[in-house]
Amino acid sequence: MTPTGRLARAGVACALGLLVLTGAGGTGASWVHRVEREPGAITAGGVSVTPGAQRVELHSRQPAGSRTYASSSSCTAAPGYTECRVITDTVAQEALIPGDRVVVVDRATVAARGTNLAGTLDVRVRPLTSSALSAFSGTATATTTITPPTGSAVTGETGSFPVSRSTGAGLGDYTIRTVITTPPTGPTGDWGTALTGQRLYDGAYTYTFTQS
Repeated sequence: MTPTGRLARAGVACALGLLVLTGAGGTGASWVHRVEREPGAITAGGVSVTPGAQRVELHSRQPAGSRTYASSSSCTAAPGYTECRVITDTVAQEALIPGDRVVVVDRATVAARGTNLAGTLDVRVRPLTSSALSAFSGTATATTTITPPTGSAVTGETGSFPVSRSTGAGLGDYTIRTVITTPPTGPTGDWGTALTGQRLYDGAYTYTFTQS
């Protein structure tokens, strides 16, 4: 029998409610924050997969200093963006403006016991954005990169990585980084009240180890 271990946890889920901003800021959306986490580690066949800290960043195209943030923790803005804030702990208080970029980072650590233990770790990200979630979500673009502790990074929502206790392959920290870019306008122009009640993203991260 082939032993398997599976750790699944939900990503950050944000429900967007319309917030009409006056002035140059245009139309934004407030966030309602929900996080579901699997707090412990699972062990199967001598391999443990332990969830690490999640991180959420908000990158803004608005002129620097023209908007306020609940978070005072800054980060390096991506090229083409003017400001960045780490909003992991302040999502519920932040306002999202179409054209913003949201970066979601998930981490997990893989460890093993047993000299001859070997197998495969399958990493899967349930799509974070989709037209089924909302029209706003469907127009956003999302790119996911899975970076293992050894070997090459994989671009996409799934990846399989060899794990070997004897060689050390696949043991250590895994990082999943999803970049969500929202369009500044809707399919027919300004979003306006069309943003009411729409959600930007939801998702889940699943790590499954199968012993050889």
